[in-house]
Amino acid sequence: MTRPGRTALFPPPPALPVRSQDYYGFLRTPRYRWWKGLLAALLLLVGFLVVDGVLATAGLIVDIVLGAVSPQDLRGAANGVIPIGPATFIGNNLGLALLVPLAMLLARAFFGQRPGWSASVAGRFRWRWLGWCLLVVGLPWFALLMISTMADGGFPTPVLTPSVWLMLGLTLLTTPLQCAGEEWAFRGLLPRSFAAMVPHPGAGAAVGVVLASLLFMAAHAAADPWLNAFYFCFGLVMSALTWRTGGLEASVVFHTVNNLTGLIPVVLTADYASIGDRGVGSGSPAVLIPLVLGVGLVFLTDLVRRRRGVARTAAPGLDLLPPPAAVSVPPAGASLPPAGDSEIQEPGDTLGAYEHRDQPPGPADEQRP
Repeated sequence: MTRPGRTALFPPPPALPVRSQDYYGFLRTPRYRWWKGLLAALLLLVGFLVVDGVLATAGLIVDIVLGAVSPQDLRGAANGVIPIGPATFIGNNLGLALLVPLAMLLARAFFGQRPGWSASVAGRFRWRWLGWCLLVVGLPWFALLMISTMADGGFPTPVLTPSVWLMLGLTLLTTPLQCAGEEWAFRGLLPRSFAAMVPHPGAGAAVGVVLASLLFMAAHAAADPWLNAFYFCFGLVMSALTWRTGGLEASVVFHTVNNLTGLIPVVLTADYASIGDRGVGSGSPAVLIPLVLGVGLVFLTDLVRRRRGVARTAAPGLDLLPPPAAVSVPPAGASLPPAGDSEIQEPGDTLGAYEHRDQPPGPADEQRP
């Protein structure tokens, strides 16, 4: 059934790109309006603060009741030392994991794109490609982190109690979901929304990635400048992986391996306070060194993607455009209509429904019949 105000001759414009676009250009569609991207980004950030804040706070209350966090520990939050106990840790993971359905919901509501298009330019999460990313991205990054840990003195002695085993299981279950949530938000909807506001696709992608990486850095609430530099550069590396592969699979692997490698020793020793220590002096220039390998992994992953034939651009909306109107040709010898009586429309009238507007309609648009 056609919506009121629409006719079969002028169906709704496609919600998907009608020209080949990379992952960060996927909101450049005939249906896009600049205010939609801005509002979607704002709602995602508000949703992140509310959902994660509620669940993390609930976990913190549980930790205080159980004695895992003392009221005195709360005073250190002003200096970048965030009080974290087991329940706070799991609550934070669950809150971040909920960014996946939130980003999908906003993409559907504001841009008309079904959830699969949030994952990749193929319209789905590419599980086979995820397996290749585990080999190409996950294993080298895991090996580097293990070597770095051993060079710093190795792993502390674990404390294997029933509660530790329970926390280990919850960590293995929720951390990949937490990482996916951050990727859907900070490498997915946010940079896409910002990028579509800029007329030039390349400049838009750059603006979107930088702004989203700054927000990713701010979300970690670190007071140490070197840690802030690490979070920002880490976001840039994962954005590059997303850009060169056409989806979130590689960045989800990179993020998950990074977090699990750092969190498992923390869980095995029940040293949750070290997770929240992001005060001045907790970082150093050395934290940036591993990211050199991260840049190399971007090039390696792109090479493997090419050889595997994995798409990084697509124009799925092209198939959704209505076919061109048939033009009747008068029979031979028939007289043509007098000049001025032609019923052929001006090109601007027929293409207006599929224009991509990054700015609100101006006076010239309002004067159109």
